[in-house]
Amino acid sequence: MMRRPIALLCLALLCLALLPLRALAMDIRPCSDPVVFSGAAVNALVLPWRAQAGPPALEAASRQMSALAQLQLLMGMLKFGSIGVVDLVAEPRQVCDVDQVLRRVSQTGVASGRLKAGQGVVVLWGRLFEQDGELFLQSYLRFARQGAAGLEPEVLKVPVRAGDATLQLQAALPAQALSFAPRRIRLDDLARIDTAFRAALLVRPSPDLAAPGVEIGRSTSQSFPYWVTETRGDWLRLAPMRPGLPAGWVRARTGDDTPEWSLSRWLPELDFAEGVAGWLRLRTGGVPTAQRQPMADAAIAALARYERAVPADQAPSAWGVAAGLRGQLAWGYEQREAAARQFTQAAERLPGSAAARQTAAVMKAAQGPLDAAAAKALADELLAVLALDPRDPLVRANLQALYRLYAQRPDWSPFNAEELAMRQQLLGG
Repeated sequence: MMRRPIALLCLALLCLALLPLRALAMDIRPCSDPVVFSGAAVNALVLPWRAQAGPPALEAASRQMSALAQLQLLMGMLKFGSIGVVDLVAEPRQVCDVDQVLRRVSQTGVASGRLKAGQGVVVLWGRLFEQDGELFLQSYLRFARQGAAGLEPEVLKVPVRAGDATLQLQAALPAQALSFAPRRIRLDDLARIDTAFRAALLVRPSPDLAAPGVEIGRSTSQSFPYWVTETRGDWLRLAPMRPGLPAGWVRARTGDDTPEWSLSRWLPELDFAEGVAGWLRLRTGGVPTAQRQPMADAAIAALARYERAVPADQAPSAWGVAAGLRGQLAWGYEQREAAARQFTQAAERLPGSAAARQTAAVMKAAQGPLDAAAAKALADELLAVLALDPRDPLVRANLQALYRLYAQRPDWSPFNAEELAMRQQLLGG
């Protein structure tokens, strides 16, 4: 059955006083024909939370779940500017396949609805299932930026001084895909959230909760397009894109609070997705200088809300990725020591992750000029990482760079010339 969203709000940013960046409308598309907004720096795609075997109410809950998640992501991402949110629905007897969706929006889809180089995408989806009389949901997240021919991993270029030479190393995030732990949720919780969300999305003639409001989420079959023309604190002034829709003020969450209508009270993964979207928005560029730090603070605050809700021992992967995101932000601000601390934390959370360990090693090496001892420590750690994942291209590239340095500085090399040449040949360079 095709999912019909409970309440849909299309918002596009026309002129925000505090954040003069453009945001695009929300759309509804079938999973077989997904598109993204070509003018949005970051697009969020919300796939259905697929209902597995269970009572009939589970199917209705899955529809409600996706609709509420879509709305909250939109409201949370507005402050980042230049965003688009697309709700994808499953066609009859079909299942939304995230790999097919991403392939279409990054490679094979129509050019007008396909990602452009540099644009970011966040994909959120999940499953809803019953076990031992209790309702559980599990969410999944992927994110990336578009390259010349498709989605590419986030890679930092890390130059390291080594005597008279500069070692060109590379570092990546611990992961760009997450599987969150299943969480219990009750059907009456979803109903209460839906009711609170509808009450929150009232258009009022003035930015005052005492002013009478008109609900804008009545229909279950169509979206409601609006421009945001002004902001005052927590309030957004909406102007309809078509006749017959109410105009006025809506109160939206800003800052670090979690309102009653927020689905993240039960699904903090939405806060994590919001933080990733803010981080991606900074990575896509084009953010005015005055807005970069506030945007970074907002992204970090969203990640922190998730971490307050879910302890590290229950979500080591998410905590590790969050540390990696903070590390890349710190690196971007040329805060090398802070970046190294964050990437070390990521490696501690994810000791089995080749990407996390090698990035921590590279960042440690970048703290100062390399000498023979530091180069050997880096080589030893990279070889240990290579044993974890022999096909990791960044680890292999970093080892190749280090071996080229050894060829230039044989007095630093722990290998004789013949052994070094053999190792270089095995690595393909």
